[in-house]
Amino acid sequence: MSTTNRRHFLKLLGAGALGFPILPTGGADFEKLRGDRVGWARLKTPSQWWNRHAGGDPVCMHFLRTNTSLNLNPDWQSADVENLSAMCAYPFLFTQEIDSIRSPTGRNNLTEFLRRGGFLMIDTCINAFINPDPDACYQRQVRTLAEILPEAQIIPLPPGHPVYHCNFDFPADKPPHTFHENIFDERWNKYGLFGIRLGPQLAGVISLSGLQCGWSRVRVPPGHSELCLKMLVNIYVYAMTQAG
Repeated sequence: MSTTNRRHFLKLLGAGALGFPILPTGGADFEKLRGDRVGWARLKTPSQWWNRHAGGDPVCMHFLRTNTSLNLNPDWQSADVENLSAMCAYPFLFTQEIDSIRSPTGRNNLTEFLRRGGFLMIDTCINAFINPDPDACYQRQVRTLAEILPEAQIIPLPPGHPVYHCNFDFPADKPPHTFHENIFDERWNKYGLFGIRLGPQLAGVISLSGLQCGWSRVRVPPGHSELCLKMLVNIYVYAMTQAG
């Protein structure tokens, strides 16, 4: 990674810039304690839905800034999959899918981003109009990863995995699920989180939980948006601080 990479994040952590429970929650002194800016961006893919609910991304940034000492830009950012330099300006990229990436440049860039140590979060949309079949949606992501990154292993994250406890605690050891039109659908609910493993580390996470739909407050029950945001914080913190 070219800037604000995982090593830099760990340096900030070691310097006490990311001490989640011990920092005050507001005021000028709190702002002084924030570390250098760390990155998050939405991956721009050929999909017409790549920026769906992007208006909710500032909600994520605000939640991350409020609940950690991460110095995140409150505006939503994007990085085009056709531009490796733009991608590598961020240690963490969010996308709803990667199967629309068909160009050799885009595929090579995504491969290079992950091999350099970047982290990819795939959180699929649960709108039935966009993704009517969660099994097919999951298989498309897995198939694409196998094509562009054959050495990667896709593994279910087991109960007790640190991603469920590293910052906020999820006692059930599973992510919160958002459902289309707030109608329970066991086809989506059966999926937990999957890790994209490269060697000893996770290079990404696949979620079929509709976390983005949840934090965007699209017809969700009270308190559900906060649960989705807490899951996002855990994924981000785990991604940036995992040990080799």
